[in-house]
Amino acid sequence: MPIPAEHPVLTDGVVTLRAPRPDDVQGQVERHLEDPDRGFDEDDARRWIGYGITEAWKTGERFAFVIEYQGRYAGTASLQPDADGNARVHYGLSRWARGAGVASRAVRLLLEFGFSTCGFHVVHWWARVGNWPSRRVAWATGFRMGELIPELAEEGGRRVDAWTGWIGPTDPREPRRPWFEIPVLETPRLRLRAWREDEIERIATARTNQATAHFLPFIPQPFTAADARFWLKDMAEQAAAGRRFNWCLADADTDLGLGNLTLFNIYRDAVRDAELGYWAHPEAQGRGVMTEAIERVARWYFAPETEGGLAGRKLVIRTAATNTAARRVAEKAGFQHVGTEREAFPLAGRTLDARVTYDLLASDVPQQS
Repeated sequence: MPIPAEHPVLTDGVVTLRAPRPDDVQGQVERHLEDPDRGFDEDDARRWIGYGITEAWKTGERFAFVIEYQGRYAGTASLQPDADGNARVHYGLSRWARGAGVASRAVRLLLEFGFSTCGFHVVHWWARVGNWPSRRVAWATGFRMGELIPELAEEGGRRVDAWTGWIGPTDPREPRRPWFEIPVLETPRLRLRAWREDEIERIATARTNQATAHFLPFIPQPFTAADARFWLKDMAEQAAAGRRFNWCLADADTDLGLGNLTLFNIYRDAVRDAELGYWAHPEAQGRGVMTEAIERVARWYFAPETEGGLAGRKLVIRTAATNTAARRVAEKAGFQHVGTEREAFPLAGRTLDARVTYDLLASDVPQQS
């Protein structure tokens, strides 16, 4: 299809993509002053708005638009063609416009233009690992997540890893799977919340112990600060992929992390079952903290979606038969022993233990009024 010689105006009634105007210069300057690490100075901003966007359009190097929201410059979005009939999407917002779905609206408009008018076969996206706002937009607009590519890009004079994604012309422009937001849940003694980066040492200490080494031999011992950072990043990835919820069990008064509770193997269709895993900091063991946390998560998990829950059917806990501490927690939380599988749980030293399974049904948990 022929590409327009000049910028068309694209709008969904809330966000508009259009050609740049002289009064956009200040908005562009302010946006790049908000992110000085990009190496894009005020003169660059003026050139980009003044003639850079128009020249890139004329040469076919990039089809860029100004994003207008509430009558103001809000950022830019563009498609960069390649030699294979595909394109890469770029977008960036001013800080004042973030958090209102503006970037997602702009990308949807851009995708429609790219596929319907430009005839691109595939639109690619990539962003530096850790750029969660960019990934959130790609998720919201239906991009399929691809492989993480080590050292794909350069930033600040060093190579950085990047997330990748792609979308085709017939793909829906909406999320393909949930992005789990970790709900804050409270009990008389606990606040269940996400872990923070400043708790790395606390995590490392809790995960370095003899029981972990024996019952979970795949976990590095000692569990270093580097291991803890990787684990935190992985938990964030799992939540973004709609695969697991992960809570820090924090003391309600001091906010000190006492342990961890994970909800995983989540089936959200007709079955609606999930599995729990947990570990406690040595300082918290023997205080009933984990039982209290599991009971609270169970009430949330079984609650109707209209009340903020997941409307779950069954929760499962699996552990080694000889892991008496984990079994005691499951039993105190009301789970029923429903089966034992012989030689199914790997232990340290390449030995196998029996694996026991406990479950809890929605009908077992009275919901609080």
